[in-house]
Amino acid sequence: MSNSSNQTVIDTQAAHAAAQRIVRHFQGKGFTRITEALILQIHHIAGDRAEIEEAFEAAQEQDKVPPVNAYFEIHPYGHFSETRSFNEAKSALKSDFTLSLINDIPRMFFEAAPALADDPLAQGTKYDAIMKLSDNVDGYAVVILLNDPDASFIDYVGTHPGADWHKIMGEFKIATTSLMEDVDLH
Repeated sequence: MSNSSNQTVIDTQAAHAAAQRIVRHFQGKGFTRITEALILQIHHIAGDRAEIEEAFEAAQEQDKVPPVNAYFEIHPYGHFSETRSFNEAKSALKSDFTLSLINDIPRMFFEAAPALADDPLAQGTKYDAIMKLSDNVDGYAVVILLNDPDASFIDYVGTHPGADWHKIMGEFKIATTSLMEDVDLH
């Protein structure tokens, strides 16, 4: 095996280990039903922020999928799940990455970390949240998709202290911020 092949295997193993630490971190913070994390690299390939946001907003107003591929390349590179393999998650990404979260790709790319967006109605294998833990490096943003396959995030209302959606998402943001110190994804 060549040195670059060895490095790719090590990088992949490190990314999978990071995804597992992410799942365990949120489970330890009271989000026990989160059982999957998919780490993505987002590379900006065209357009400025204003142009991209305008294109995404126009697509949203027309109930269409935004032109993600015209502006970004997205590559899965780390995964942990208690229910499916990395290959299964990659194969299902197009159907499991909800329109609500896809619309947040420009914000995830252009905003400083930490950044967080959720789709409170996502269910089953569809991802519930997207987050960015660190600022972009070399034109890439690294984001994490999280999934609770047994419920939507809205189901957390009533299961956490206060039973208030804003308080729950506040707790989630705190858990996200504390995770930034524990996981280096670059």
